[in-house]
Amino acid sequence: MNLNSVKHVYIFNKKTANNCIKYFPNATQLTIKYYFNIPDDSNSIILNRIIPLKQMTKLTIDCYYFSFQQLINLLHFLPNIHILKWNFINYNENNLPNDTFEYVSKTNKIKNLDIKSLCTLDLIEIIVNLFPKLEYLKIGINRKEIKHITRYILSKSNNKICYLFLLCITEIPKICLTQN
Repeated sequence: MNLNSVKHVYIFNKKTANNCIKYFPNATQLTIKYYFNIPDDSNSIILNRIIPLKQMTKLTIDCYYFSFQQLINLLHFLPNIHILKWNFINYNENNLPNDTFEYVSKTNKIKNLDIKSLCTLDLIEIIVNLFPKLEYLKIGINRKEIKHITRYILSKSNNKICYLFLLCITEIPKICLTQN
């Protein structure tokens, strides 16, 4: 098996990652699926034994229990991610921000963010602060907050997210589009 040809690595659970003895030197994409809940920075230690973290350009989190804080901790070790897809945001506002948050917000290169779950205004504010280089943002929005969130994003386009050129909002009923 030629591991040099592998570009995309899927991690299905903690056990798979812990037991992996292969190294994929040319991988540039990482997908974390299902249960990969590790409470500290050991995510990066485990993953770095499998893939070169610094050359990852695309990260997909398809894991319900992967917390926002875990994502921030992981992004600290993935400085070249340009595309982030996140299917289930497990967000607790009591844990943010911190020093790692500040570091990641200043150093990350994420330009394309695709979030499948519904976002609140509080979460959008954190996302805008964490990913200041966003060019493409695809999000779901709670119907009750669409007006406030779109106003916030559009008002921030002049300073916080000055690179944003495409905003895609999913899961919006047609009635919301005619009302706002």
